[in-house]
Amino acid sequence: MARARAARRGRPVARGVFWREVALVLICVEIAIFILAFDPTVLNVFDLTKASFTHALAWGLLGALVVIALGDGFRIPLSPVFVAFYAVVAVEVVTTFTAENQYVAVYGEVGRYLGLTTHLVLALIAVAIAVSIDYPRRTSWLGWTIGAAAALAGLYAVQQALGHDPVQWADLDSRARPFSTFGNPDFYGQFLAVVCIGCVAALAFARQRLWVASLIGLLGVSSLGLMLIVATRGSFLGIVAGAVVIAPLWLRRSGLSRRVLVRFGLATALAVAGLVVVLIATPLGGRLLDIGRGIGLRDRVLLYQSAFQMFLDHPFLGVGFENFAVAYPRYQQAEWFGIAGMNTTNTSAHDWILHLGATTGIVGLLANVALLGAFTIHAWRRARDPDAAGVLVALAAIAAFYGGGLVLPGAQSIQWIPWVCVGVALASELRSARVVMALPPLRLPAILRLLIVAGMASVAFGQLGSIDANRAAKAAEGALGAANASRAVALARTATTVDPGRAVYWNDLGRSLELVPDLAAARGAYRQATSRSPYTPAFWWNLSRMEQEFAKQNEAGAREAAYEAMRRAIAADPQNPDTFDRFARMQFALGDYKGAIESEQQAIGLFPTIPGYYTLASEAARQLRDTDAAIAFLRGGVAALNSNDLRVTLARRLIEASRIAEARDVVREVLATDPTNAAALDLQKQIGAQ
Repeated sequence: MARARAARRGRPVARGVFWREVALVLICVEIAIFILAFDPTVLNVFDLTKASFTHALAWGLLGALVVIALGDGFRIPLSPVFVAFYAVVAVEVVTTFTAENQYVAVYGEVGRYLGLTTHLVLALIAVAIAVSIDYPRRTSWLGWTIGAAAALAGLYAVQQALGHDPVQWADLDSRARPFSTFGNPDFYGQFLAVVCIGCVAALAFARQRLWVASLIGLLGVSSLGLMLIVATRGSFLGIVAGAVVIAPLWLRRSGLSRRVLVRFGLATALAVAGLVVVLIATPLGGRLLDIGRGIGLRDRVLLYQSAFQMFLDHPFLGVGFENFAVAYPRYQQAEWFGIAGMNTTNTSAHDWILHLGATTGIVGLLANVALLGAFTIHAWRRARDPDAAGVLVALAAIAAFYGGGLVLPGAQSIQWIPWVCVGVALASELRSARVVMALPPLRLPAILRLLIVAGMASVAFGQLGSIDANRAAKAAEGALGAANASRAVALARTATTVDPGRAVYWNDLGRSLELVPDLAAARGAYRQATSRSPYTPAFWWNLSRMEQEFAKQNEAGAREAAYEAMRRAIAADPQNPDTFDRFARMQFALGDYKGAIESEQQAIGLFPTIPGYYTLASEAARQLRDTDAAIAFLRGGVAALNSNDLRVTLARRLIEASRIAEARDVVREVLATDPTNAAALDLQKQIGAQ
């Protein structure tokens, strides 16, 4: 009888443990997806795949947390770490509402998908870790999951490095710098630095069985080796930041005895020797030394200047959560295009401090710094506790992440790292935090608990439409490349129907409809694209081109609409010379030669190294019968570019103006450097005949 009563008393506890373990299993699966998932059949192979599946699985995780909260009572912990965590999430929600583009703030920019939806999933994972691991009891579940996934990713990276990648990447060389399942060597390098530091911290702070310690050491060494091959410069900063955190924590945990200080000195000497070897004998060292020579720095300086100016213009709440890509074109310098390429852009500041400041302002910076500060203080206070290893490893790992993040952007494959680390800190703090009971425990039948989880998990099936839309978009682009207009239209329509919020899908639909051709429908599609992404100049270019076609047909209002579209493109990206050039070409086609000259002068002022700018400006002046201006533009181009093609055109204009002596001198200049130039030789004959 007493045994039966004891069994009945034990059932609620058993159920609570069961659902906590279910939640922890789901967390481990989420982490594995972030690290390993990718799908070559979709357009955004890595980040969208990871985002879609983790978002879907999060509904099941939320269901498990609801069951736990109902069974145990909904409690709100209050401590420095918890309050700072609440503040970070609150700031992200607030800056989503204040964002310039709320759709991007909610769902994230194409290629990143790090909007509020993703961050709420990550916050959910942090809360679930706090609730489910029963710190430190199940902390090792996270370690085993990350270690196993890192090992699998490492095997794929080795396969790539050896030239045996089973996937043929169109725009990536996986052999030169392996990127494994992360899609970018920078992201993979940052992850490897975190894993390496995590292994060092685990060996330093936790007592392990010999075979476990051997596995951890093997994973750490292999991660370091791969990091040197991948050669991500930010990973070096991650290692340094992690080591800077591990050192004082180890001294505090071990005490300042003579033996400890000797061991610390030896470890420091080995670290310095390792640094010298890295700098001298590895690909990563070569890239680090390039920084000292100033190689590859100017583009980063320009990006940082843009991000800082963005912060200065929006100091309180920033431009809005994940809205860096929305605002960046307005702050982009013309010099950027000369370094990184025409019409390139950025979705991140490549520095987490500047990115936070630009997108969430001083409020976001303070909230995040407060969370990191509270985390650090908590770990320092608990450092001597026998069970502090988990939170110390988490602090070292988050230091490595943010160290690398000083020069790297975020991505689905790595952005989970700080949230998991914070989750461990929350779990450690939960044991002593003051708790406010918001809802008393409810006794729920087992079947009802199961129905709650199953019902919420069923929502996941509606989360995978973005994958289908992206797959259709990729197929549409393939059909466009093959000039299969009807198939491209059908697939692009599928993408816009399944996921109508993405501007790029509407742009692809417009491109497809142009091939049919159905210019009216194409114009409608481009209008949809610009309404969803007014900060992308290319979408305005396409709309303007369609309006121009209707202006040629004398449709009322089309000419004004074409001009307005180009003005919107200029407003979106005022330092982009390509926009001014396109505007000039449209104006020229519509007979607005004076406007064409003004637009090309703007393009030349921003980027004076494109010959076509001078050629079109000269031709527009020629149409206005302004011979002197036509010649002056070409002379300016020759002076700026030393281009023989421009000299040949200049000679033609001089001959037309009967300035034969000047034309002869120009032709001689061409033939002096290019004696076989056919156009110059023909002009020489023409001059001789005259």
